[in-house]
Amino acid sequence: MTTQPTSYTIRDAHPGDLAAYVTILNTDETYLYTPQAFVEAERFPRQIASSFQRLVLEDAEGRVQGTAVLFTNAMRPGVFMMRPVVAPDARRRGYGEALFKHAYETALAQSGRTLEVSVRDVNPEGRAWAQRRGFTLHFHRFESTLDLTTFDEAAHADVTQRVADAGITFEDMRTLGSDEANWSRLYDFNADRTQETPDYRGMLRLPVEQSRGMLREAPEVRPEWIVLATRGEEWLGFSVMASLPHGAYNAMAGVAPEDRAMGLARALKVDVIRRVRAAGFSRMITNNLSINAPMLAVNRRLGFEAQPGTWVMQRTLA
Repeated sequence: MTTQPTSYTIRDAHPGDLAAYVTILNTDETYLYTPQAFVEAERFPRQIASSFQRLVLEDAEGRVQGTAVLFTNAMRPGVFMMRPVVAPDARRRGYGEALFKHAYETALAQSGRTLEVSVRDVNPEGRAWAQRRGFTLHFHRFESTLDLTTFDEAAHADVTQRVADAGITFEDMRTLGSDEANWSRLYDFNADRTQETPDYRGMLRLPVEQSRGMLREAPEVRPEWIVLATRGEEWLGFSVMASLPHGAYNAMAGVAPEDRAMGLARALKVDVIRRVRAAGFSRMITNNLSINAPMLAVNRRLGFEAQPGTWVMQRTLA
């Protein structure tokens, strides 16, 4: 049975809250973060969001008992995304409801149309909590990991040879980026490929500023980790890696629809795997969508193993 909180305060987090809310988040995370590692991990999503709020909930004694992130993406106008977490010993006191109402009212005040919540797929109580508040399942997002210490590059010689025989080479922005025009071209190419992913299909085009923030200004992304598949002057696909505290993160991999038949996505990923192994990484991470069957097949072929993820659920705002 849930009781109503007698008094609480919801406010923006400040640096002094870091240790408290990371402790709470670690009760719902796949990886346990130190405060500093969490700051580094959250920097990349902050960089690519249109707006980003980290909230904390304090009880009447001033103790942080819950936290939530609330953010938007320029490609999905009117959609506010949130993930609330309450300390285990403070649950069933109405704090989750308070964070939900705060997010709901904030989104409504900013002309939001949809509120989206992510809950861990290993937490059926969390999904039931969201359903009671009108959320329905949108899709399942989960992380996959690849052990780079045992990855057998030779097992993919067939596809790398097939791509080479087609006259395709792999170049990175360390070389291509010496021409400023190629950076502008990359922002457009990224926007095109992003719009083809299942979760962004039919959405607005990714703004140039957001592409620049993700690809050029984020310190986690190096120019040599932005790899393009080229044939002459033509760009066919690309893959982007980022350095996160728990491994090399494959932030994006996309191939133009007309160039997908030859296995180019797999060949691209083999190339970036070679690069991050050379940089000393022992693990690669990527996020998958349950509705993206082609990329799921590529990742399985490479040896990625699925990890616990999140149910992404939505409800409309009144």
